[in-house]
Amino acid sequence: MTERTMMNANTEGAYLRDVGRRLRALTPEQRGAVLDDVRAHFADAADAGRSPEQAVESLGDPATFTARVRAELGHDDGRADRIRRVLQWTAVGTAAFTGMFVSFLWPDDSLPGLDARYDEHGFGIVLWNLLPAVVAAVPVAVPARARTVVTAVVALVLTVLTGTAQTVFVPTAMLAWAALVVPVLARTGRPAVGWRVVGGALAGLPALLTLGGVVAGSFDTDVWTVLALVAMLALGVLIALGKVWAGAVLAALGVVAMVWATLSPGLLFLGVWWGGGLFLALGLSHVLAHSAARPSARG
Repeated sequence: MTERTMMNANTEGAYLRDVGRRLRALTPEQRGAVLDDVRAHFADAADAGRSPEQAVESLGDPATFTARVRAELGHDDGRADRIRRVLQWTAVGTAAFTGMFVSFLWPDDSLPGLDARYDEHGFGIVLWNLLPAVVAAVPVAVPARARTVVTAVVALVLTVLTGTAQTVFVPTAMLAWAALVVPVLARTGRPAVGWRVVGGALAGLPALLTLGGVVAGSFDTDVWTVLALVAMLALGVLIALGKVWAGAVLAALGVVAMVWATLSPGLLFLGVWWGGGLFLALGLSHVLAHSAARPSARG
């Protein structure tokens, strides 16, 4: 290999590495197809007697070229961050609502280890019950480069809190994990079919468990309750099929279930509360992950 050939190879290799690095947000298949096209462009330039530098000039510098590729593919550079922010702020709102409920409205000490009545513990218990909301808000305030790591740490911390006396913050932990996972799954568009099936199965799980209890005779129910459970199973199937509106309906049902649980706390409070939190996290994640990407303004 001559010195000039080596220089040409170095120029092409450097350009390919830079382009590949800038296209990491694309799927492996998309990135591979783009890199193959770049290699073909360099090969065609060589056959025509043009230098690698001239080939680079016709493609544009890596930043300009990759911006054009992302625009042509309909890739939205801010999509993952928008999904993360919506889920994080929903987690913060859910945690704040939960903290206020257990501080001022929780009627007794029926949750093991949780005595959150304001008249017994004063304002300190309010601060303690608002701590998960503060923790959930941390990723919003950190630089973008550290956001993924901080989001993972926050999800772990909230999970640990739910394993102690703060069991009512399970929905907050669910949303925190969604803020970590969903942006990755949806960074280049709709998640794969397998993930939709998993989401649909989780959405239908509470209904399946309840129907199992009905069949086993564990508790009595009526026709309307059975129809409602069947409807929830149907929502799970529609989510597995990728229907966006089904996620919106599921999220709305989750909010209704959580509000209803706070208005009528009883023996089944935690089951309804956790089920509502699951519906909210799954439904909102589904809507965000399947929403259309915004076209890039750069071309």
